[in-house]
Amino acid sequence: MVYGALSRVLFPVAVVALVGAGVWGYQEHNEKNSVLIKAENSYQRAFHDLTYHVDKLHDELGKSLVVNSRKQMTPTLTNVWRLAYAAQSDVGQLPLTLMPFNNTEEMLARVADFSYRVAVRDLDKQPLTEKEYQTLKSLHKHAADIQDQLRNVQSNVIDKQLRWMDVETALASDDKKSDNTIVDGFKTIEKKVQEYPDLDWGVGIQSLDKKKQQRIKGIDGKKVSKEDAKRIALDFVGMKEGNVKVDVDENGKGETYSAYSVRITSPKDATAINMDVTKRGGKVVWLMDERKVGKEKISIEKAQESGHKFLRAHGYDNMKVAEIDSYDGMAVFTFVPEVDGVRFYPDAVVCEVALDSGRVTAFNSTEYLFNNKKRMVPKPKVSKEEARGKVNPSVKVTDQRLAMIEGKNDGKEVLAWELIGSFEGNTYMIYINAQTGEEEEIVRMETGGNQQPGVQ
Repeated sequence: MVYGALSRVLFPVAVVALVGAGVWGYQEHNEKNSVLIKAENSYQRAFHDLTYHVDKLHDELGKSLVVNSRKQMTPTLTNVWRLAYAAQSDVGQLPLTLMPFNNTEEMLARVADFSYRVAVRDLDKQPLTEKEYQTLKSLHKHAADIQDQLRNVQSNVIDKQLRWMDVETALASDDKKSDNTIVDGFKTIEKKVQEYPDLDWGVGIQSLDKKKQQRIKGIDGKKVSKEDAKRIALDFVGMKEGNVKVDVDENGKGETYSAYSVRITSPKDATAINMDVTKRGGKVVWLMDERKVGKEKISIEKAQESGHKFLRAHGYDNMKVAEIDSYDGMAVFTFVPEVDGVRFYPDAVVCEVALDSGRVTAFNSTEYLFNNKKRMVPKPKVSKEEARGKVNPSVKVTDQRLAMIEGKNDGKEVLAWELIGSFEGNTYMIYINAQTGEEEEIVRMETGGNQQPGVQ
């Protein structure tokens, strides 16, 4: 009787417990599946973005080989810079950290650096050299190779319904016998890039590479986590967590700075904002907003104000506009710090502002982060009047100041007198070494919005 009564009491309890365990297990299973599906979708999106950006990169490199004017070349190479950085960011969001892919990432970084350095210089004064043209031809061919391999991988992913989650498993297990089409495809890309002959990136990029190696440890500060990087990125663009989707991934182990790649997508917008945040110090190295720009509504002057406001909001004080350019509804400003009347050109920051809204759509502080430091500025041995006397009398000098620039011979920083002048309707910036009186450089400027650069 006691046994029968006890069983009548315990049986319903056991049933409830069993049902509860089943419900809990079912919920756990669903939650786990939800996480896996979310991760898979994120990987698929990053891969298709990578394929798209490499396709566009190949197109823009091809365009750069046929355009024949600065007006066309500058925006083309600026697009190459943006797309190379975007592709690098896409790679950082794929589960490839357990396989060597640093050569491909390094090549994309160098493509970005090369195109940026050429795009921002005066191509009327310093047109593409034959070596630079050959470098562009080689990059166009390399981009085609990578494009073909990515398309093969993409075709296999779709046809065979492959999963990126299996890539993580295959890499983590280090099963050399396993046949993973995606892994094999990316290994082929890395092998191809590794076999490419050394390219002549030019003195500017070689100098930048050396600076990166020297200044890598200079980007110092507190180590930041993925969660910190997410918060820093949202603060930087003035967005709040919960209203947007944020993907944070670690960059591969290349020779450049160590950073997190962050991608912010708003439900309201079909496009995303990409950026790199350094793992030490939490500095935003570059930003790129993918949104399309509409019809121009604001002036260059208003866009410049927006650029200044953006920089001040992010701790870049005492910045002056050194160069202005515009194309396709965008205004591009090069800002440099000015301290005690001396401008520091190695510490340049570039802002791209959309002329439809005044919103900053691209930002690059690479040179600032690599070069900015406390400097002992020497006293000039050449006076202001003596420097002006070195300038051709036909040039009407309108302004003059001291500036720290990279020397024309060895790339070392030198103090120079910067003289802004006009001749036959063109604006020139003439640099006279403040220690020796030698002419360091002459740059013919393109002026945007009928403004003279360098006079603010």
